[in-house]
Amino acid sequence: MIIIYILFMTLGQFAVAVGAPARWVQNAFQALGLPARYTEDLARRLSFARTVKTACGMPLRQAFPLAEEALARWPRHRTWELAGPDGVVRMTLDLERFLSDCSVRLSLARCRYAEKRRGRPPKTRRRGIAWAKWYGVDISLLEASLRLTPEQRLRRLDEAAEFFRKARMIR
Repeated sequence: MIIIYILFMTLGQFAVAVGAPARWVQNAFQALGLPARYTEDLARRLSFARTVKTACGMPLRQAFPLAEEALARWPRHRTWELAGPDGVVRMTLDLERFLSDCSVRLSLARCRYAEKRRGRPPKTRRRGIAWAKWYGVDISLLEASLRLTPEQRLRRLDEAAEFFRKARMIR
C-alpha cells in the first residue's frame, strides 16, 4: 500500500514556489477557476504556465493546460517545444533546468519562508532564575548550592554561623 501525503502551503509559500507575487497568484487562481489549495504540483504547473506566458505572451488560460502535458512528459523527454502557428517561431524549454529551478523555489518556500505575524511580537516572560540571568546576576554560587544535598547545605550553614560567631568575639 502506497501512502501519498499532499502537503498544503500558505499563500506566501506558494507565491515563492511559483516565483510570482502573491497578488499575481490570487489573480491566476481567479482567472483559471482553481480551488484555493496550494500544493507543490500546482505550484510547478502554475510556474510553467507563467514561464510560457512571459516568454510567448500566451494567455494564462491557454498556457496552463500545456503545463500539465509538458510536465507529464518528464523524464522521457528532457525538453518541451512549442511551435508558432506559422512554424517560424519555436519555443524550447529545458525541463531539467525548469524542474531544478522549481525545486529550489519549493525548498526556499518550505525551509526559509515564514509569513509575517500580525501585531507586536509577544513579550517573553522571564521569572525567577531566568530573569536574574537575563539581568546579569551571577547565579553560579546559587546553582552550586542547589546541587548539594540538604544535609550538606545545613553543614555549610553551621560552618558559616560558627565563623561569624568567632569573628564577633575577636572584635
